[in-house]
Amino acid sequence: MSLSPLEFGLISTTPGYAAARALFDDDATVAAYLRFEAALARAEARAGVIPPEAAAKIAAACRTEVLDMDRLRREAAVVGYPIVALVAQLSEAAGDAGGWVHWGATTQDVMDTGLMLQLRDAIGLALAGLDRVCGGLAALAAAHRGTVMTGRSKLQHAAPITFGYKVAVWLSQLDRCRARLRRLRGEGLWLQFGGAVGTLSALGDAGLRVREGLAAELDLIETPITWHVARDGLCEIVHAFALVNGALAKLGCDVALLMATEVDEVREPYVPGRGTSSTMPQKRNPVLSESLIAAARLAREAVGFMLDAMVQDHERAAAVGPAEYRQVAQSACLAVGALDLAGSLVEGIEVDAAHMADNLDVTRGLLMAEAAMMALAPEIGRDRAHALVHRACHAAHGRPLIEVLAAAPGIPAAALAEAMRPEGYLGVAREMTDAVAAPAHPGSDAPAATASPGRAPRANE
Repeated sequence: MSLSPLEFGLISTTPGYAAARALFDDDATVAAYLRFEAALARAEARAGVIPPEAAAKIAAACRTEVLDMDRLRREAAVVGYPIVALVAQLSEAAGDAGGWVHWGATTQDVMDTGLMLQLRDAIGLALAGLDRVCGGLAALAAAHRGTVMTGRSKLQHAAPITFGYKVAVWLSQLDRCRARLRRLRGEGLWLQFGGAVGTLSALGDAGLRVREGLAAELDLIETPITWHVARDGLCEIVHAFALVNGALAKLGCDVALLMATEVDEVREPYVPGRGTSSTMPQKRNPVLSESLIAAARLAREAVGFMLDAMVQDHERAAAVGPAEYRQVAQSACLAVGALDLAGSLVEGIEVDAAHMADNLDVTRGLLMAEAAMMALAPEIGRDRAHALVHRACHAAHGRPLIEVLAAAPGIPAAALAEAMRPEGYLGVAREMTDAVAAPAHPGSDAPAATASPGRAPRANE
């Protein structure tokens, strides 16, 4: 199988994307198929199905350099799948042992198992990327656990939070993605081996012994029954990759919004020329964040396809395989490439703590309306306090909220002002941040983000 040269903007320029894509190119795919055939021969020899000397010759022939790849492509184009053509060349290369090649197996056994071997390496790349991103986020959260900023609800100022808390929310999703992929690497990489209709009928009573030995050879999970047309496991892996992209897109969405001119609380790492406009020199567009969002949208296509591909006919499906393999490969490449971009973003993000502090008072105290309500509630009841503060917010018209509230009879202005300090109304934000960041990357030496001491100009101003 070959992944067509699709390009995904910045994602496709990353080393991670290139490494993942290489796992699914023609050479890597054929190498995975040869690993299956060599392991099958060894397992069948141990089970007494084929002669040991034949297994040794077959295993020795299972090398990509003995194949004519151009011939393989030509013949695969005639058959529709590469395995018949591959077995023909492999049989020739094995000499007098050639008649034992691919004994009792079928095309889908080779292709599905080969894909699982490729996915094992792809999951490894994704986990390395997640380690990097999670480590960077953990360091960023710890560095800013006390950096107070505006919390926003429905794009409006809501109540104060810390930047560390916001980062820890990003981290929490990605850490669950990491745990999910670790689980799948241990439990979700399955051997496919069933023969014509999944019953291993060509091997008689040796079928289960061969299957067990083949699973051990390839270090894959042996399932109780063949999964030729039961695609939930493969679907789950694609979903796991898409969840990585979705979690990264959440991070990207927040960063893009925080970079808006009117907000200007964080900035993507500065690289000369990156994110510039062809006509507006002042622009510093959130191109890394845009790419993370775009990758998540593309990843959803694979999820939808894989769910649809679970509806398969009888014991072997028609018109699903080639497109299914492509979607699986694309989902892995998108996740690994996006993680590469996210690592650069997290490690180089510029945090303007001073502007975060400035923005706390943009609404002249409306941000602290809930704090005012909760401070008044013990004396007058929550509902009455809510109504009183609601009216005051409506009447403020740019005046400080505390000034409007203090004008109401019986309001303890000094105590209310103290209760309306943003740094005093953070709940357990710091504790939550610590609970996520500490276990995510204990002892992290990942670089902390740059925190601007003041309203620093953009690097390209």
